[in-house]
Amino acid sequence: MRQTIRLLTGASAASLLLALPAIAQEETGSELRQTTVTVTGSLIQGTPEDAALPVDVLTAGDLKLEGNPSITELIRNLGVSSGVDGQTNQFSSNGLEGTSNINLRGLGPGRTLVLLNGRRQVFHPYSVGEQAQLFVDTNMIPTAAVGRIEVLKDGAAAVYGSDAIAGVVNFITRDDLEGLEVGGSFSQFDGSDGDYELSAAYGLQGEAWNWVTSVGYQKRSEVALREKDWAVRSWEDNPVGGWSSLSNPGRFVPLGIVGGAVAPIGNLNTEAGCDDVGGFVNPYALNRCYFQFTQYDNLVEEEERYQVYSEYNRTFGNGVDMHLEALYGYSDVPTWKTSPSYPPQELATQVVPATNPGFQQYIADNPGDFPAGTIAALFIGRSFGWGGFPGTGYNAQEGYRTYESYRLSGDLSGEFKNGINWDTALTWHKTEGERVTNDTYILGFTAALNGYGVCTDPATGFDPATGTQPWTAGYTGTLSAGAGGCEWYNPFSNGIPANGVTGAPNPTYVAGLENTATLANWLTDGVGSVVTSDLMVFDAAISGESSVQAQGGAVGYALGVQVRREGYEVNPNQITDLTVSPGPGGTGPFSFLAGTTPADEDQTIYAIFGELQIPLYDDVNVQVAMRYEDYGGDVGSTFDPKVAVKWQATDNLALRGSAQTSFKGPTLNQLTGVGTTLQFLAPTSAFKAVDQYGNAALNPESAFSFNLGALYEQGGFNASVDYYNFDFTDPIIVEDQASIVNAAIAAISAGELDNPILSRITFQDPLNPAAADIARVRTNVTNGPDIKTSGVDLRAQNVWNLSDGMDFTIGGEATYIIEYDVADFAIEGVVIPGGDRVGQFNRSNFSRSLPQWKGNLFANLAMGDHNFRGVIRHIDSYDDERGTPNLQGAFTGGPSKIDSMTTLDLFYNWEAPYGFDFGLSVVNVTDEDPPLAYFDVSYDPYTHNPFGRTFKISLKKKFGPGE
Repeated sequence: MRQTIRLLTGASAASLLLALPAIAQEETGSELRQTTVTVTGSLIQGTPEDAALPVDVLTAGDLKLEGNPSITELIRNLGVSSGVDGQTNQFSSNGLEGTSNINLRGLGPGRTLVLLNGRRQVFHPYSVGEQAQLFVDTNMIPTAAVGRIEVLKDGAAAVYGSDAIAGVVNFITRDDLEGLEVGGSFSQFDGSDGDYELSAAYGLQGEAWNWVTSVGYQKRSEVALREKDWAVRSWEDNPVGGWSSLSNPGRFVPLGIVGGAVAPIGNLNTEAGCDDVGGFVNPYALNRCYFQFTQYDNLVEEEERYQVYSEYNRTFGNGVDMHLEALYGYSDVPTWKTSPSYPPQELATQVVPATNPGFQQYIADNPGDFPAGTIAALFIGRSFGWGGFPGTGYNAQEGYRTYESYRLSGDLSGEFKNGINWDTALTWHKTEGERVTNDTYILGFTAALNGYGVCTDPATGFDPATGTQPWTAGYTGTLSAGAGGCEWYNPFSNGIPANGVTGAPNPTYVAGLENTATLANWLTDGVGSVVTSDLMVFDAAISGESSVQAQGGAVGYALGVQVRREGYEVNPNQITDLTVSPGPGGTGPFSFLAGTTPADEDQTIYAIFGELQIPLYDDVNVQVAMRYEDYGGDVGSTFDPKVAVKWQATDNLALRGSAQTSFKGPTLNQLTGVGTTLQFLAPTSAFKAVDQYGNAALNPESAFSFNLGALYEQGGFNASVDYYNFDFTDPIIVEDQASIVNAAIAAISAGELDNPILSRITFQDPLNPAAADIARVRTNVTNGPDIKTSGVDLRAQNVWNLSDGMDFTIGGEATYIIEYDVADFAIEGVVIPGGDRVGQFNRSNFSRSLPQWKGNLFANLAMGDHNFRGVIRHIDSYDDERGTPNLQGAFTGGPSKIDSMTTLDLFYNWEAPYGFDFGLSVVNVTDEDPPLAYFDVSYDPYTHNPFGRTFKISLKKKFGPGE
C-alpha cells in the first residue's frame, strides 16, 4: 500500500492521536511515503494497520515539528509516562546521572521493554535505587539514527517475554537515507552556558542493498542549584530543602575525667564560628549549626556523550534479506558534584583532644565555651562542610560516572517456496559502567583528629584503613602528633579561610590552622566499582498465512523460539570490596558509604511462543498469542496468553480490546549483593546510608492486564479513548526505609526494645536507641504488596485544509489515572499500610509521584515550507501525603499541596532551499518555575521541568539526492 499524507502531526499530541500501527516513512519535501510493515506487538509480517493494538507512532518528522527534543524530554512529555529519571541531577537518582529511562504508567522503568529494531537491549549496569530495577539507558541511542518510535501501551509478555508488563517502546532506525546529512543545535536557559548537539548521517542506496551510518555528540553544561532562586530556599521556606544537622563547623560536647573515666563535663554547644562561614544557627532546633548541602550541588551535571550507529541491509538473489547493525555509545559525567563531605554514621570516634592546635585557638578565642578540666571534645559534625573541600578552591567534592556500550546484531530473513516467512537473529549487547564517589576513612579521620594525618609509620605500617593507632596505649612506633610530616585535622571554623559558596572572608580564620589539600586527599578516597551487564539473544521465527480460512480471510500465524543469556558482574575497587576491606564495623572503611561484594552472575532463559492473526469477519480482527518461558532454578517457568480484538463497528467507529497475563523473573542484581543509597531521614535531619540487600528467595512477579478502547474518524477529525487496567501480584520492590524508620520510632516510644524491626537499624548507641541517633538502615529487596492501577487515555484532533499548501490542526491528549491501589504488607511483622497513591508525591513509599492527570493541547499551522506550532502542557496538582514540615523539620498535619504546572511552548520550522532545515523553539515561554515540593531540591524532579524559559536553535543540511 502506498499513499501520501500531509506532515501535520507532532510528537506530543497529533502523532499519538492517530493510534495507528507502525509505518515506514521517508520525507519527500513536506510529504511522507508509507509502506506497511510489522507492527510492534505482533511477530507476523504484514500485520495490517487496523490491528487490534494500542500503538502510538512518533516519526522523525513529528519530532522535528517540536524542536527535535531529546529522548528524555520526549518521553517525559507523554501522558502515559510517569516518574522518569534523567533530566537533572536528582537527589533520588542514586548515581544514575548521565542516564535516561522510560517509565510507562508509573509502574517502574524495569517493567517497560525497550527495543531497538524489534530486538532486545541490554540492561544498564546500575539500578534505580528505590526499586532495584535495572533498565535500558535510552541515552545510548543516537537521535540522528531514529526514523520513528513506536509505543505499545499494552502488556506484551506473550509476544516479547519478560519486562513487557507495562508496555513496549520500539526505536526503529532509518534505512532510506541517501547522501550526507549534518545537523546541530544549541539550547540555553537562565543559569546555563548552553547545551550542544551535533549529528551526522551518511547513507548509500544500491539496487539491492543500503548502508546508513549515524554519529551523534551531545554536551550538557553544568548548572548549579544556586543558579535557581526557587531551588535553594531558606529554612523557613523549606525545612527539608537540603539541610543537615551535621555541619562543619559543628557542635561539641566537652569531655573530662569524672570518677577516673572520660565523660561529658559540659553541655552540648554550637561552635561560635557557624555564621561566619555560612552556616545557619537554627533557632528552631536548639540553635544548632545547620549545613545546607544543596549550595554545593548541581541541577544539571556536565555531561558529554558520543554515539555511533551503523546498519547494512542487503537482499540476495535468492530473496534472502540480511540486516546487520552495530552501535557504540560512551557517556561521561566527569565532574559530578557533591557535598564537600558526607555526614558520619558513627560519632563516637570523633573525639578532638585539647592538644589539637585548632582546639587550643578556639578555647583562647572563646574561653567560656569549654569548662576548666576539658581534655577533649566530642565533635558532632562532618569532616568538610561550609569551608568546602581543600584543593578544589574550597568548593564541592567531585566524583565521576562513565558508561560504555557495545552492540552487534544481525538477522537473516526470507520466504520458503511454500510462502512461509522465516526470520532468525543473533544479538549481543554489553554495557560497562564505572562510578566513583569520595568518602572519608573512619580510622583516618580519627587519626587526623589526634594529629596523625598523612604520615605513615614504617615501624607499624599505619594507614587510614587498617593501621594501628599511635595515640593509644602501648604504641611503640616513632610518630609524634603534628610532627615529622604528621598533620592535625582542625574541625573548628578558625581553619576555614572563607565561605565556600559566597567567597566572603572568615573573620575568625587564623593562617596556618587550615586543613591542607594533602590532608583532605589522604582522609578521603573513591568508593567505586565497575559493573558490567551483558546480553546474548538468539531469536528464530516463522510466519505466514495458513490454509485455514476465516470469513474475513486467511488466518496468519507466527511460531518462534528465543534463548537469551543475561550476565551481571560487579567488580568493586580494593577499598570498596568488603571481602578485602571490611572496615572496623564490617560495612567498609568509610564513614558514610558502605562497601560492596564482588559478583559474577548469569542466567539463561528459554522461550517458545506462537501467535495467530484471525480475520474473523471482514470487520472483526482477532490476535491470539501465547508464550512459555523458563528461567530455570528457583524462579521457574510461566505460560502467558494474550488475546486482542478489534471490531470496525461502522465506517467511522472501531472498538478494540485486549487481555493478557505477564511474568517477570527477578534480575540478577535483585538476587544477591548489597548496595548503598543516600536518603534523607527526617528524624535525624540528615542524609543517612540505606543499605539494600539482595534476596535469593524472591518470587517472580506477575500481572493480569486488559485494555478497552474506541477509535472514531470522520473527515478531518479523529479521536481515541482507551481504558487500561493492571493487576500485579508479588511485584519486586525495595522496602521503604521511611516505613522501617517510622515503625522503629513507634516501637521505641512504646518501650518495645525487643521489636524485630529495630534489627533493621544501626544506632550510634545500640543500648540506648533514639530516633535522632540513627546511623544507617537496612532494607531488603522483596516481593511487595499487590498493586492495582487503571486509567483512561484520551486523544482527539481535527485538520482543516484552508487552501492549497495551508493546513491548520488543533488537538489534544490526556491521561487520567483512576486508581493506583497498593495493598498492605509487613516488614518484620510490622504491617505497613497501603492505599490509593494516585494524586500523591509518594516520597514516603516505593512509588513515584502520580499526578492524577496530565495533558497537552496543540495548534499547528503548515504553510508550504513553513510550520508554526504551539503546545500547552498541563500537569495536575497533587498532594504530599507526608503533610507539611513545621519549623522543627517534622511533617505534621494533613497532606500539603503541590501546585499544578502549565507551560506554553512555541516552535517554528522552515524547510529552506538548498537542503537546509531551520528550527527555532521557545520552551516554557512564560518562564514558569516548578511548583514547590518539600524535597531537597524544592521541586519534584520526576515530574516538572525545572529549567524555565529555554531557547533552542537548530540547523540541518542535506547533501546529495533529495537536497
